[in-house]
Amino acid sequence: MSMCAGLRKSLRVTWIALVAWGCWVASGSAVAVEVGPFTQHVHVAFTTSDGLPADDVLRVAGGRDGTLYAETPAGLARFGDGQWVPLVKEADRAAARAALAAASADKESLRLPAEVTDVRAVAAREGETAVAAREGLYLRTDGSWRLALPQMGAVRWAPVDVRAAVYDADGQLWFAAPQGVGVRHDDGTWRLFTGAEGLPYNDFTCAAAGPDGVWFGTRNGAVLFRRGEWHFRQGRRWLLDNSVRSVHVDTQGRAWFATPAGVSRIDSQVTTLAAKAAFYEDAIEKRHRRTRFGYVNPAVLAAPGDLTTARPDYSDNDGFNTGLYLAAMSHAYAVTNDARHRESAEKAFAALCFLGEVTQGGPHPAPPGFVARNVVPVTEPDPNQIYDLEYDRRRNRADSMWKIIQPRLPVDATGQWYWKCDSSSDELDGHFFGYATYFDRVCSTEEQREPVRQVVRRIVDHLLKHDYSLVDHDGRPTRWARFSPDELNRQAAWCDERGLNSYSMLTYLIIAHHITGDQAYRDVYEQLAFDEGYGMNGMTQPKALPGPRSAGHQPDDNMAFLNYYHLIRYESDPRLLSMYRYAITQHWRYEKFERNPFANFIYAACCAGEVRRDQWGETDLSPPPSCYDDAVETLRRYPLDLIEWPMSNAHRTDLMLLGDPPGVKARGGRFDGYAFQVDERPETYWDWDPWQLTSESTGTRVRPGFHYLLAYYLGRSHGFLTETDAALQVAPAAKP
Repeated sequence: MSMCAGLRKSLRVTWIALVAWGCWVASGSAVAVEVGPFTQHVHVAFTTSDGLPADDVLRVAGGRDGTLYAETPAGLARFGDGQWVPLVKEADRAAARAALAAASADKESLRLPAEVTDVRAVAAREGETAVAAREGLYLRTDGSWRLALPQMGAVRWAPVDVRAAVYDADGQLWFAAPQGVGVRHDDGTWRLFTGAEGLPYNDFTCAAAGPDGVWFGTRNGAVLFRRGEWHFRQGRRWLLDNSVRSVHVDTQGRAWFATPAGVSRIDSQVTTLAAKAAFYEDAIEKRHRRTRFGYVNPAVLAAPGDLTTARPDYSDNDGFNTGLYLAAMSHAYAVTNDARHRESAEKAFAALCFLGEVTQGGPHPAPPGFVARNVVPVTEPDPNQIYDLEYDRRRNRADSMWKIIQPRLPVDATGQWYWKCDSSSDELDGHFFGYATYFDRVCSTEEQREPVRQVVRRIVDHLLKHDYSLVDHDGRPTRWARFSPDELNRQAAWCDERGLNSYSMLTYLIIAHHITGDQAYRDVYEQLAFDEGYGMNGMTQPKALPGPRSAGHQPDDNMAFLNYYHLIRYESDPRLLSMYRYAITQHWRYEKFERNPFANFIYAACCAGEVRRDQWGETDLSPPPSCYDDAVETLRRYPLDLIEWPMSNAHRTDLMLLGDPPGVKARGGRFDGYAFQVDERPETYWDWDPWQLTSESTGTRVRPGFHYLLAYYLGRSHGFLTETDAALQVAPAAKP
């Protein structure tokens, strides 16, 4: 290469880097949500191992002095110093019985009207007594009883089978019945709640008020009304058993639940987004690193919920997941300038590089540039016993394009590793998203940039050499990593993947051009984008759109947004930008109902402050304030407990089904059209389906929190969210 050519190449790379940096700064100045400390719910479980006489807990109640008691068939217990203590002395048992009796209904002393035969709860405040009974809600003032008929506007209820009545900290009266929940305000007006007003469930058993809201126990979960919002707590993430027999809220705002499996306590701990990030980072280092390369993986638990038995396990998507983790740590380093984040990013980059090195040589070598899905040390059981010929045949019967390839996990040239073949497009999407982010956010010298250029060049050259496909050790393309015009544009079998795979291939090429400065990649990119229609392919179908509130297969939605990020931010041609921004805008119209912070922040990074012009006029693509607010709310509510517990929303009263076709497992979300909040549903990855209603997991798998880290640090690096000084000084409230 001549000196002039080398200078032109250097200037071109520098110009591209400056354009990307300018996009980052410009988009980051669009909106900034300032986030302070907030409360995070945490579940603490108590069973016989914590001192309870039996796990079958009938009631919990607090005495006048604040002492907490529990009643079980095997005896009474008192809580103190983090443990339950069985009561032996008669004086202690008498105090416990008195506290439990005071918390239950006392029909005899009330002299109720004759028609009242079944009292469920009694509450009193400032001269008024409220009774929840099978016959209705009865109120007594000045010695006389009356049947309450709550009215809100033109709606009047005559509630029957009233299960609970309680006064909150402000003196407002609440009642709960199968008809719904009602609250009487200070001015005597009522507000009534059903599923249409957000009430999650209505088969009530009890209620208790605390300093921060009102809790309702039900036969299938617990419900909280706090600061104008309903919260649903169901499944082992929140309760030892979903049948809540009684609830007590102590002076610290902690809610105690008596269940058939023990006592559950839900605490409201003060924390911050930064403290949560530190929590997930610590948990990853503690239990989610696999092999000496540190792949970030889910961990298997030997016993349900027992984190001390966690063992990281390999998956089909080790490369994809580690690529996202690489991007998360690269954004983290850009935000914090912390050497630990740089070290984590460098380690993740090395792990991804090895997935391309391990496939070379050995008894079944793949062409240069092929990346493995994962690696398994040969000291572990041979995974080919699982992924054998019968496995391939079974998959092929369900999918005629499924590739039969044996061994599915060859041994590498050193004899130390199994590596999994048949890598897919999502693996490449994760790799390239990580490489580009690492290159832009971490690499500051030529010595650091050159290894990135080499690995990106190897993979892209492999794709170009093999007709835009990832070719395996058998000399044939893999099942999913196929991007050629002949397949995407002219074969019906690839109709659903046309838009997504078109944008994937364009993304690999634009990243290769950005990182290497090689014009040859740009030339191929433009030929595919214009001559083969790849730029337009994603405009009308970034993927199949089968129904409302969903753009279809959730992993594909996530992959699309991975690709939009660099495809749009690296592009400068107004024709292509118009296509890409149309595609992401149409796609985000579906995704916004998920309140996904990763998709929301990517949309903002690509479209904030942008205007698209077409034959119909101008369209402002800037995200609405809800884009940022929803993202922050999801990050706040993202659960600390990432164990895959069984959970269900299928019985909720605020459920709106999506109307999936017969034979498809029902999916749905809130009555207002949005997905249920992230702490009320089973999925914790952005590429899982937030509309699924049930999870039958067994509590023996725990996920790493890198999806939170990716969304959080991406939002921070673009300036979409900032944290107050007070927030940054709050320590994590829980241990990983």
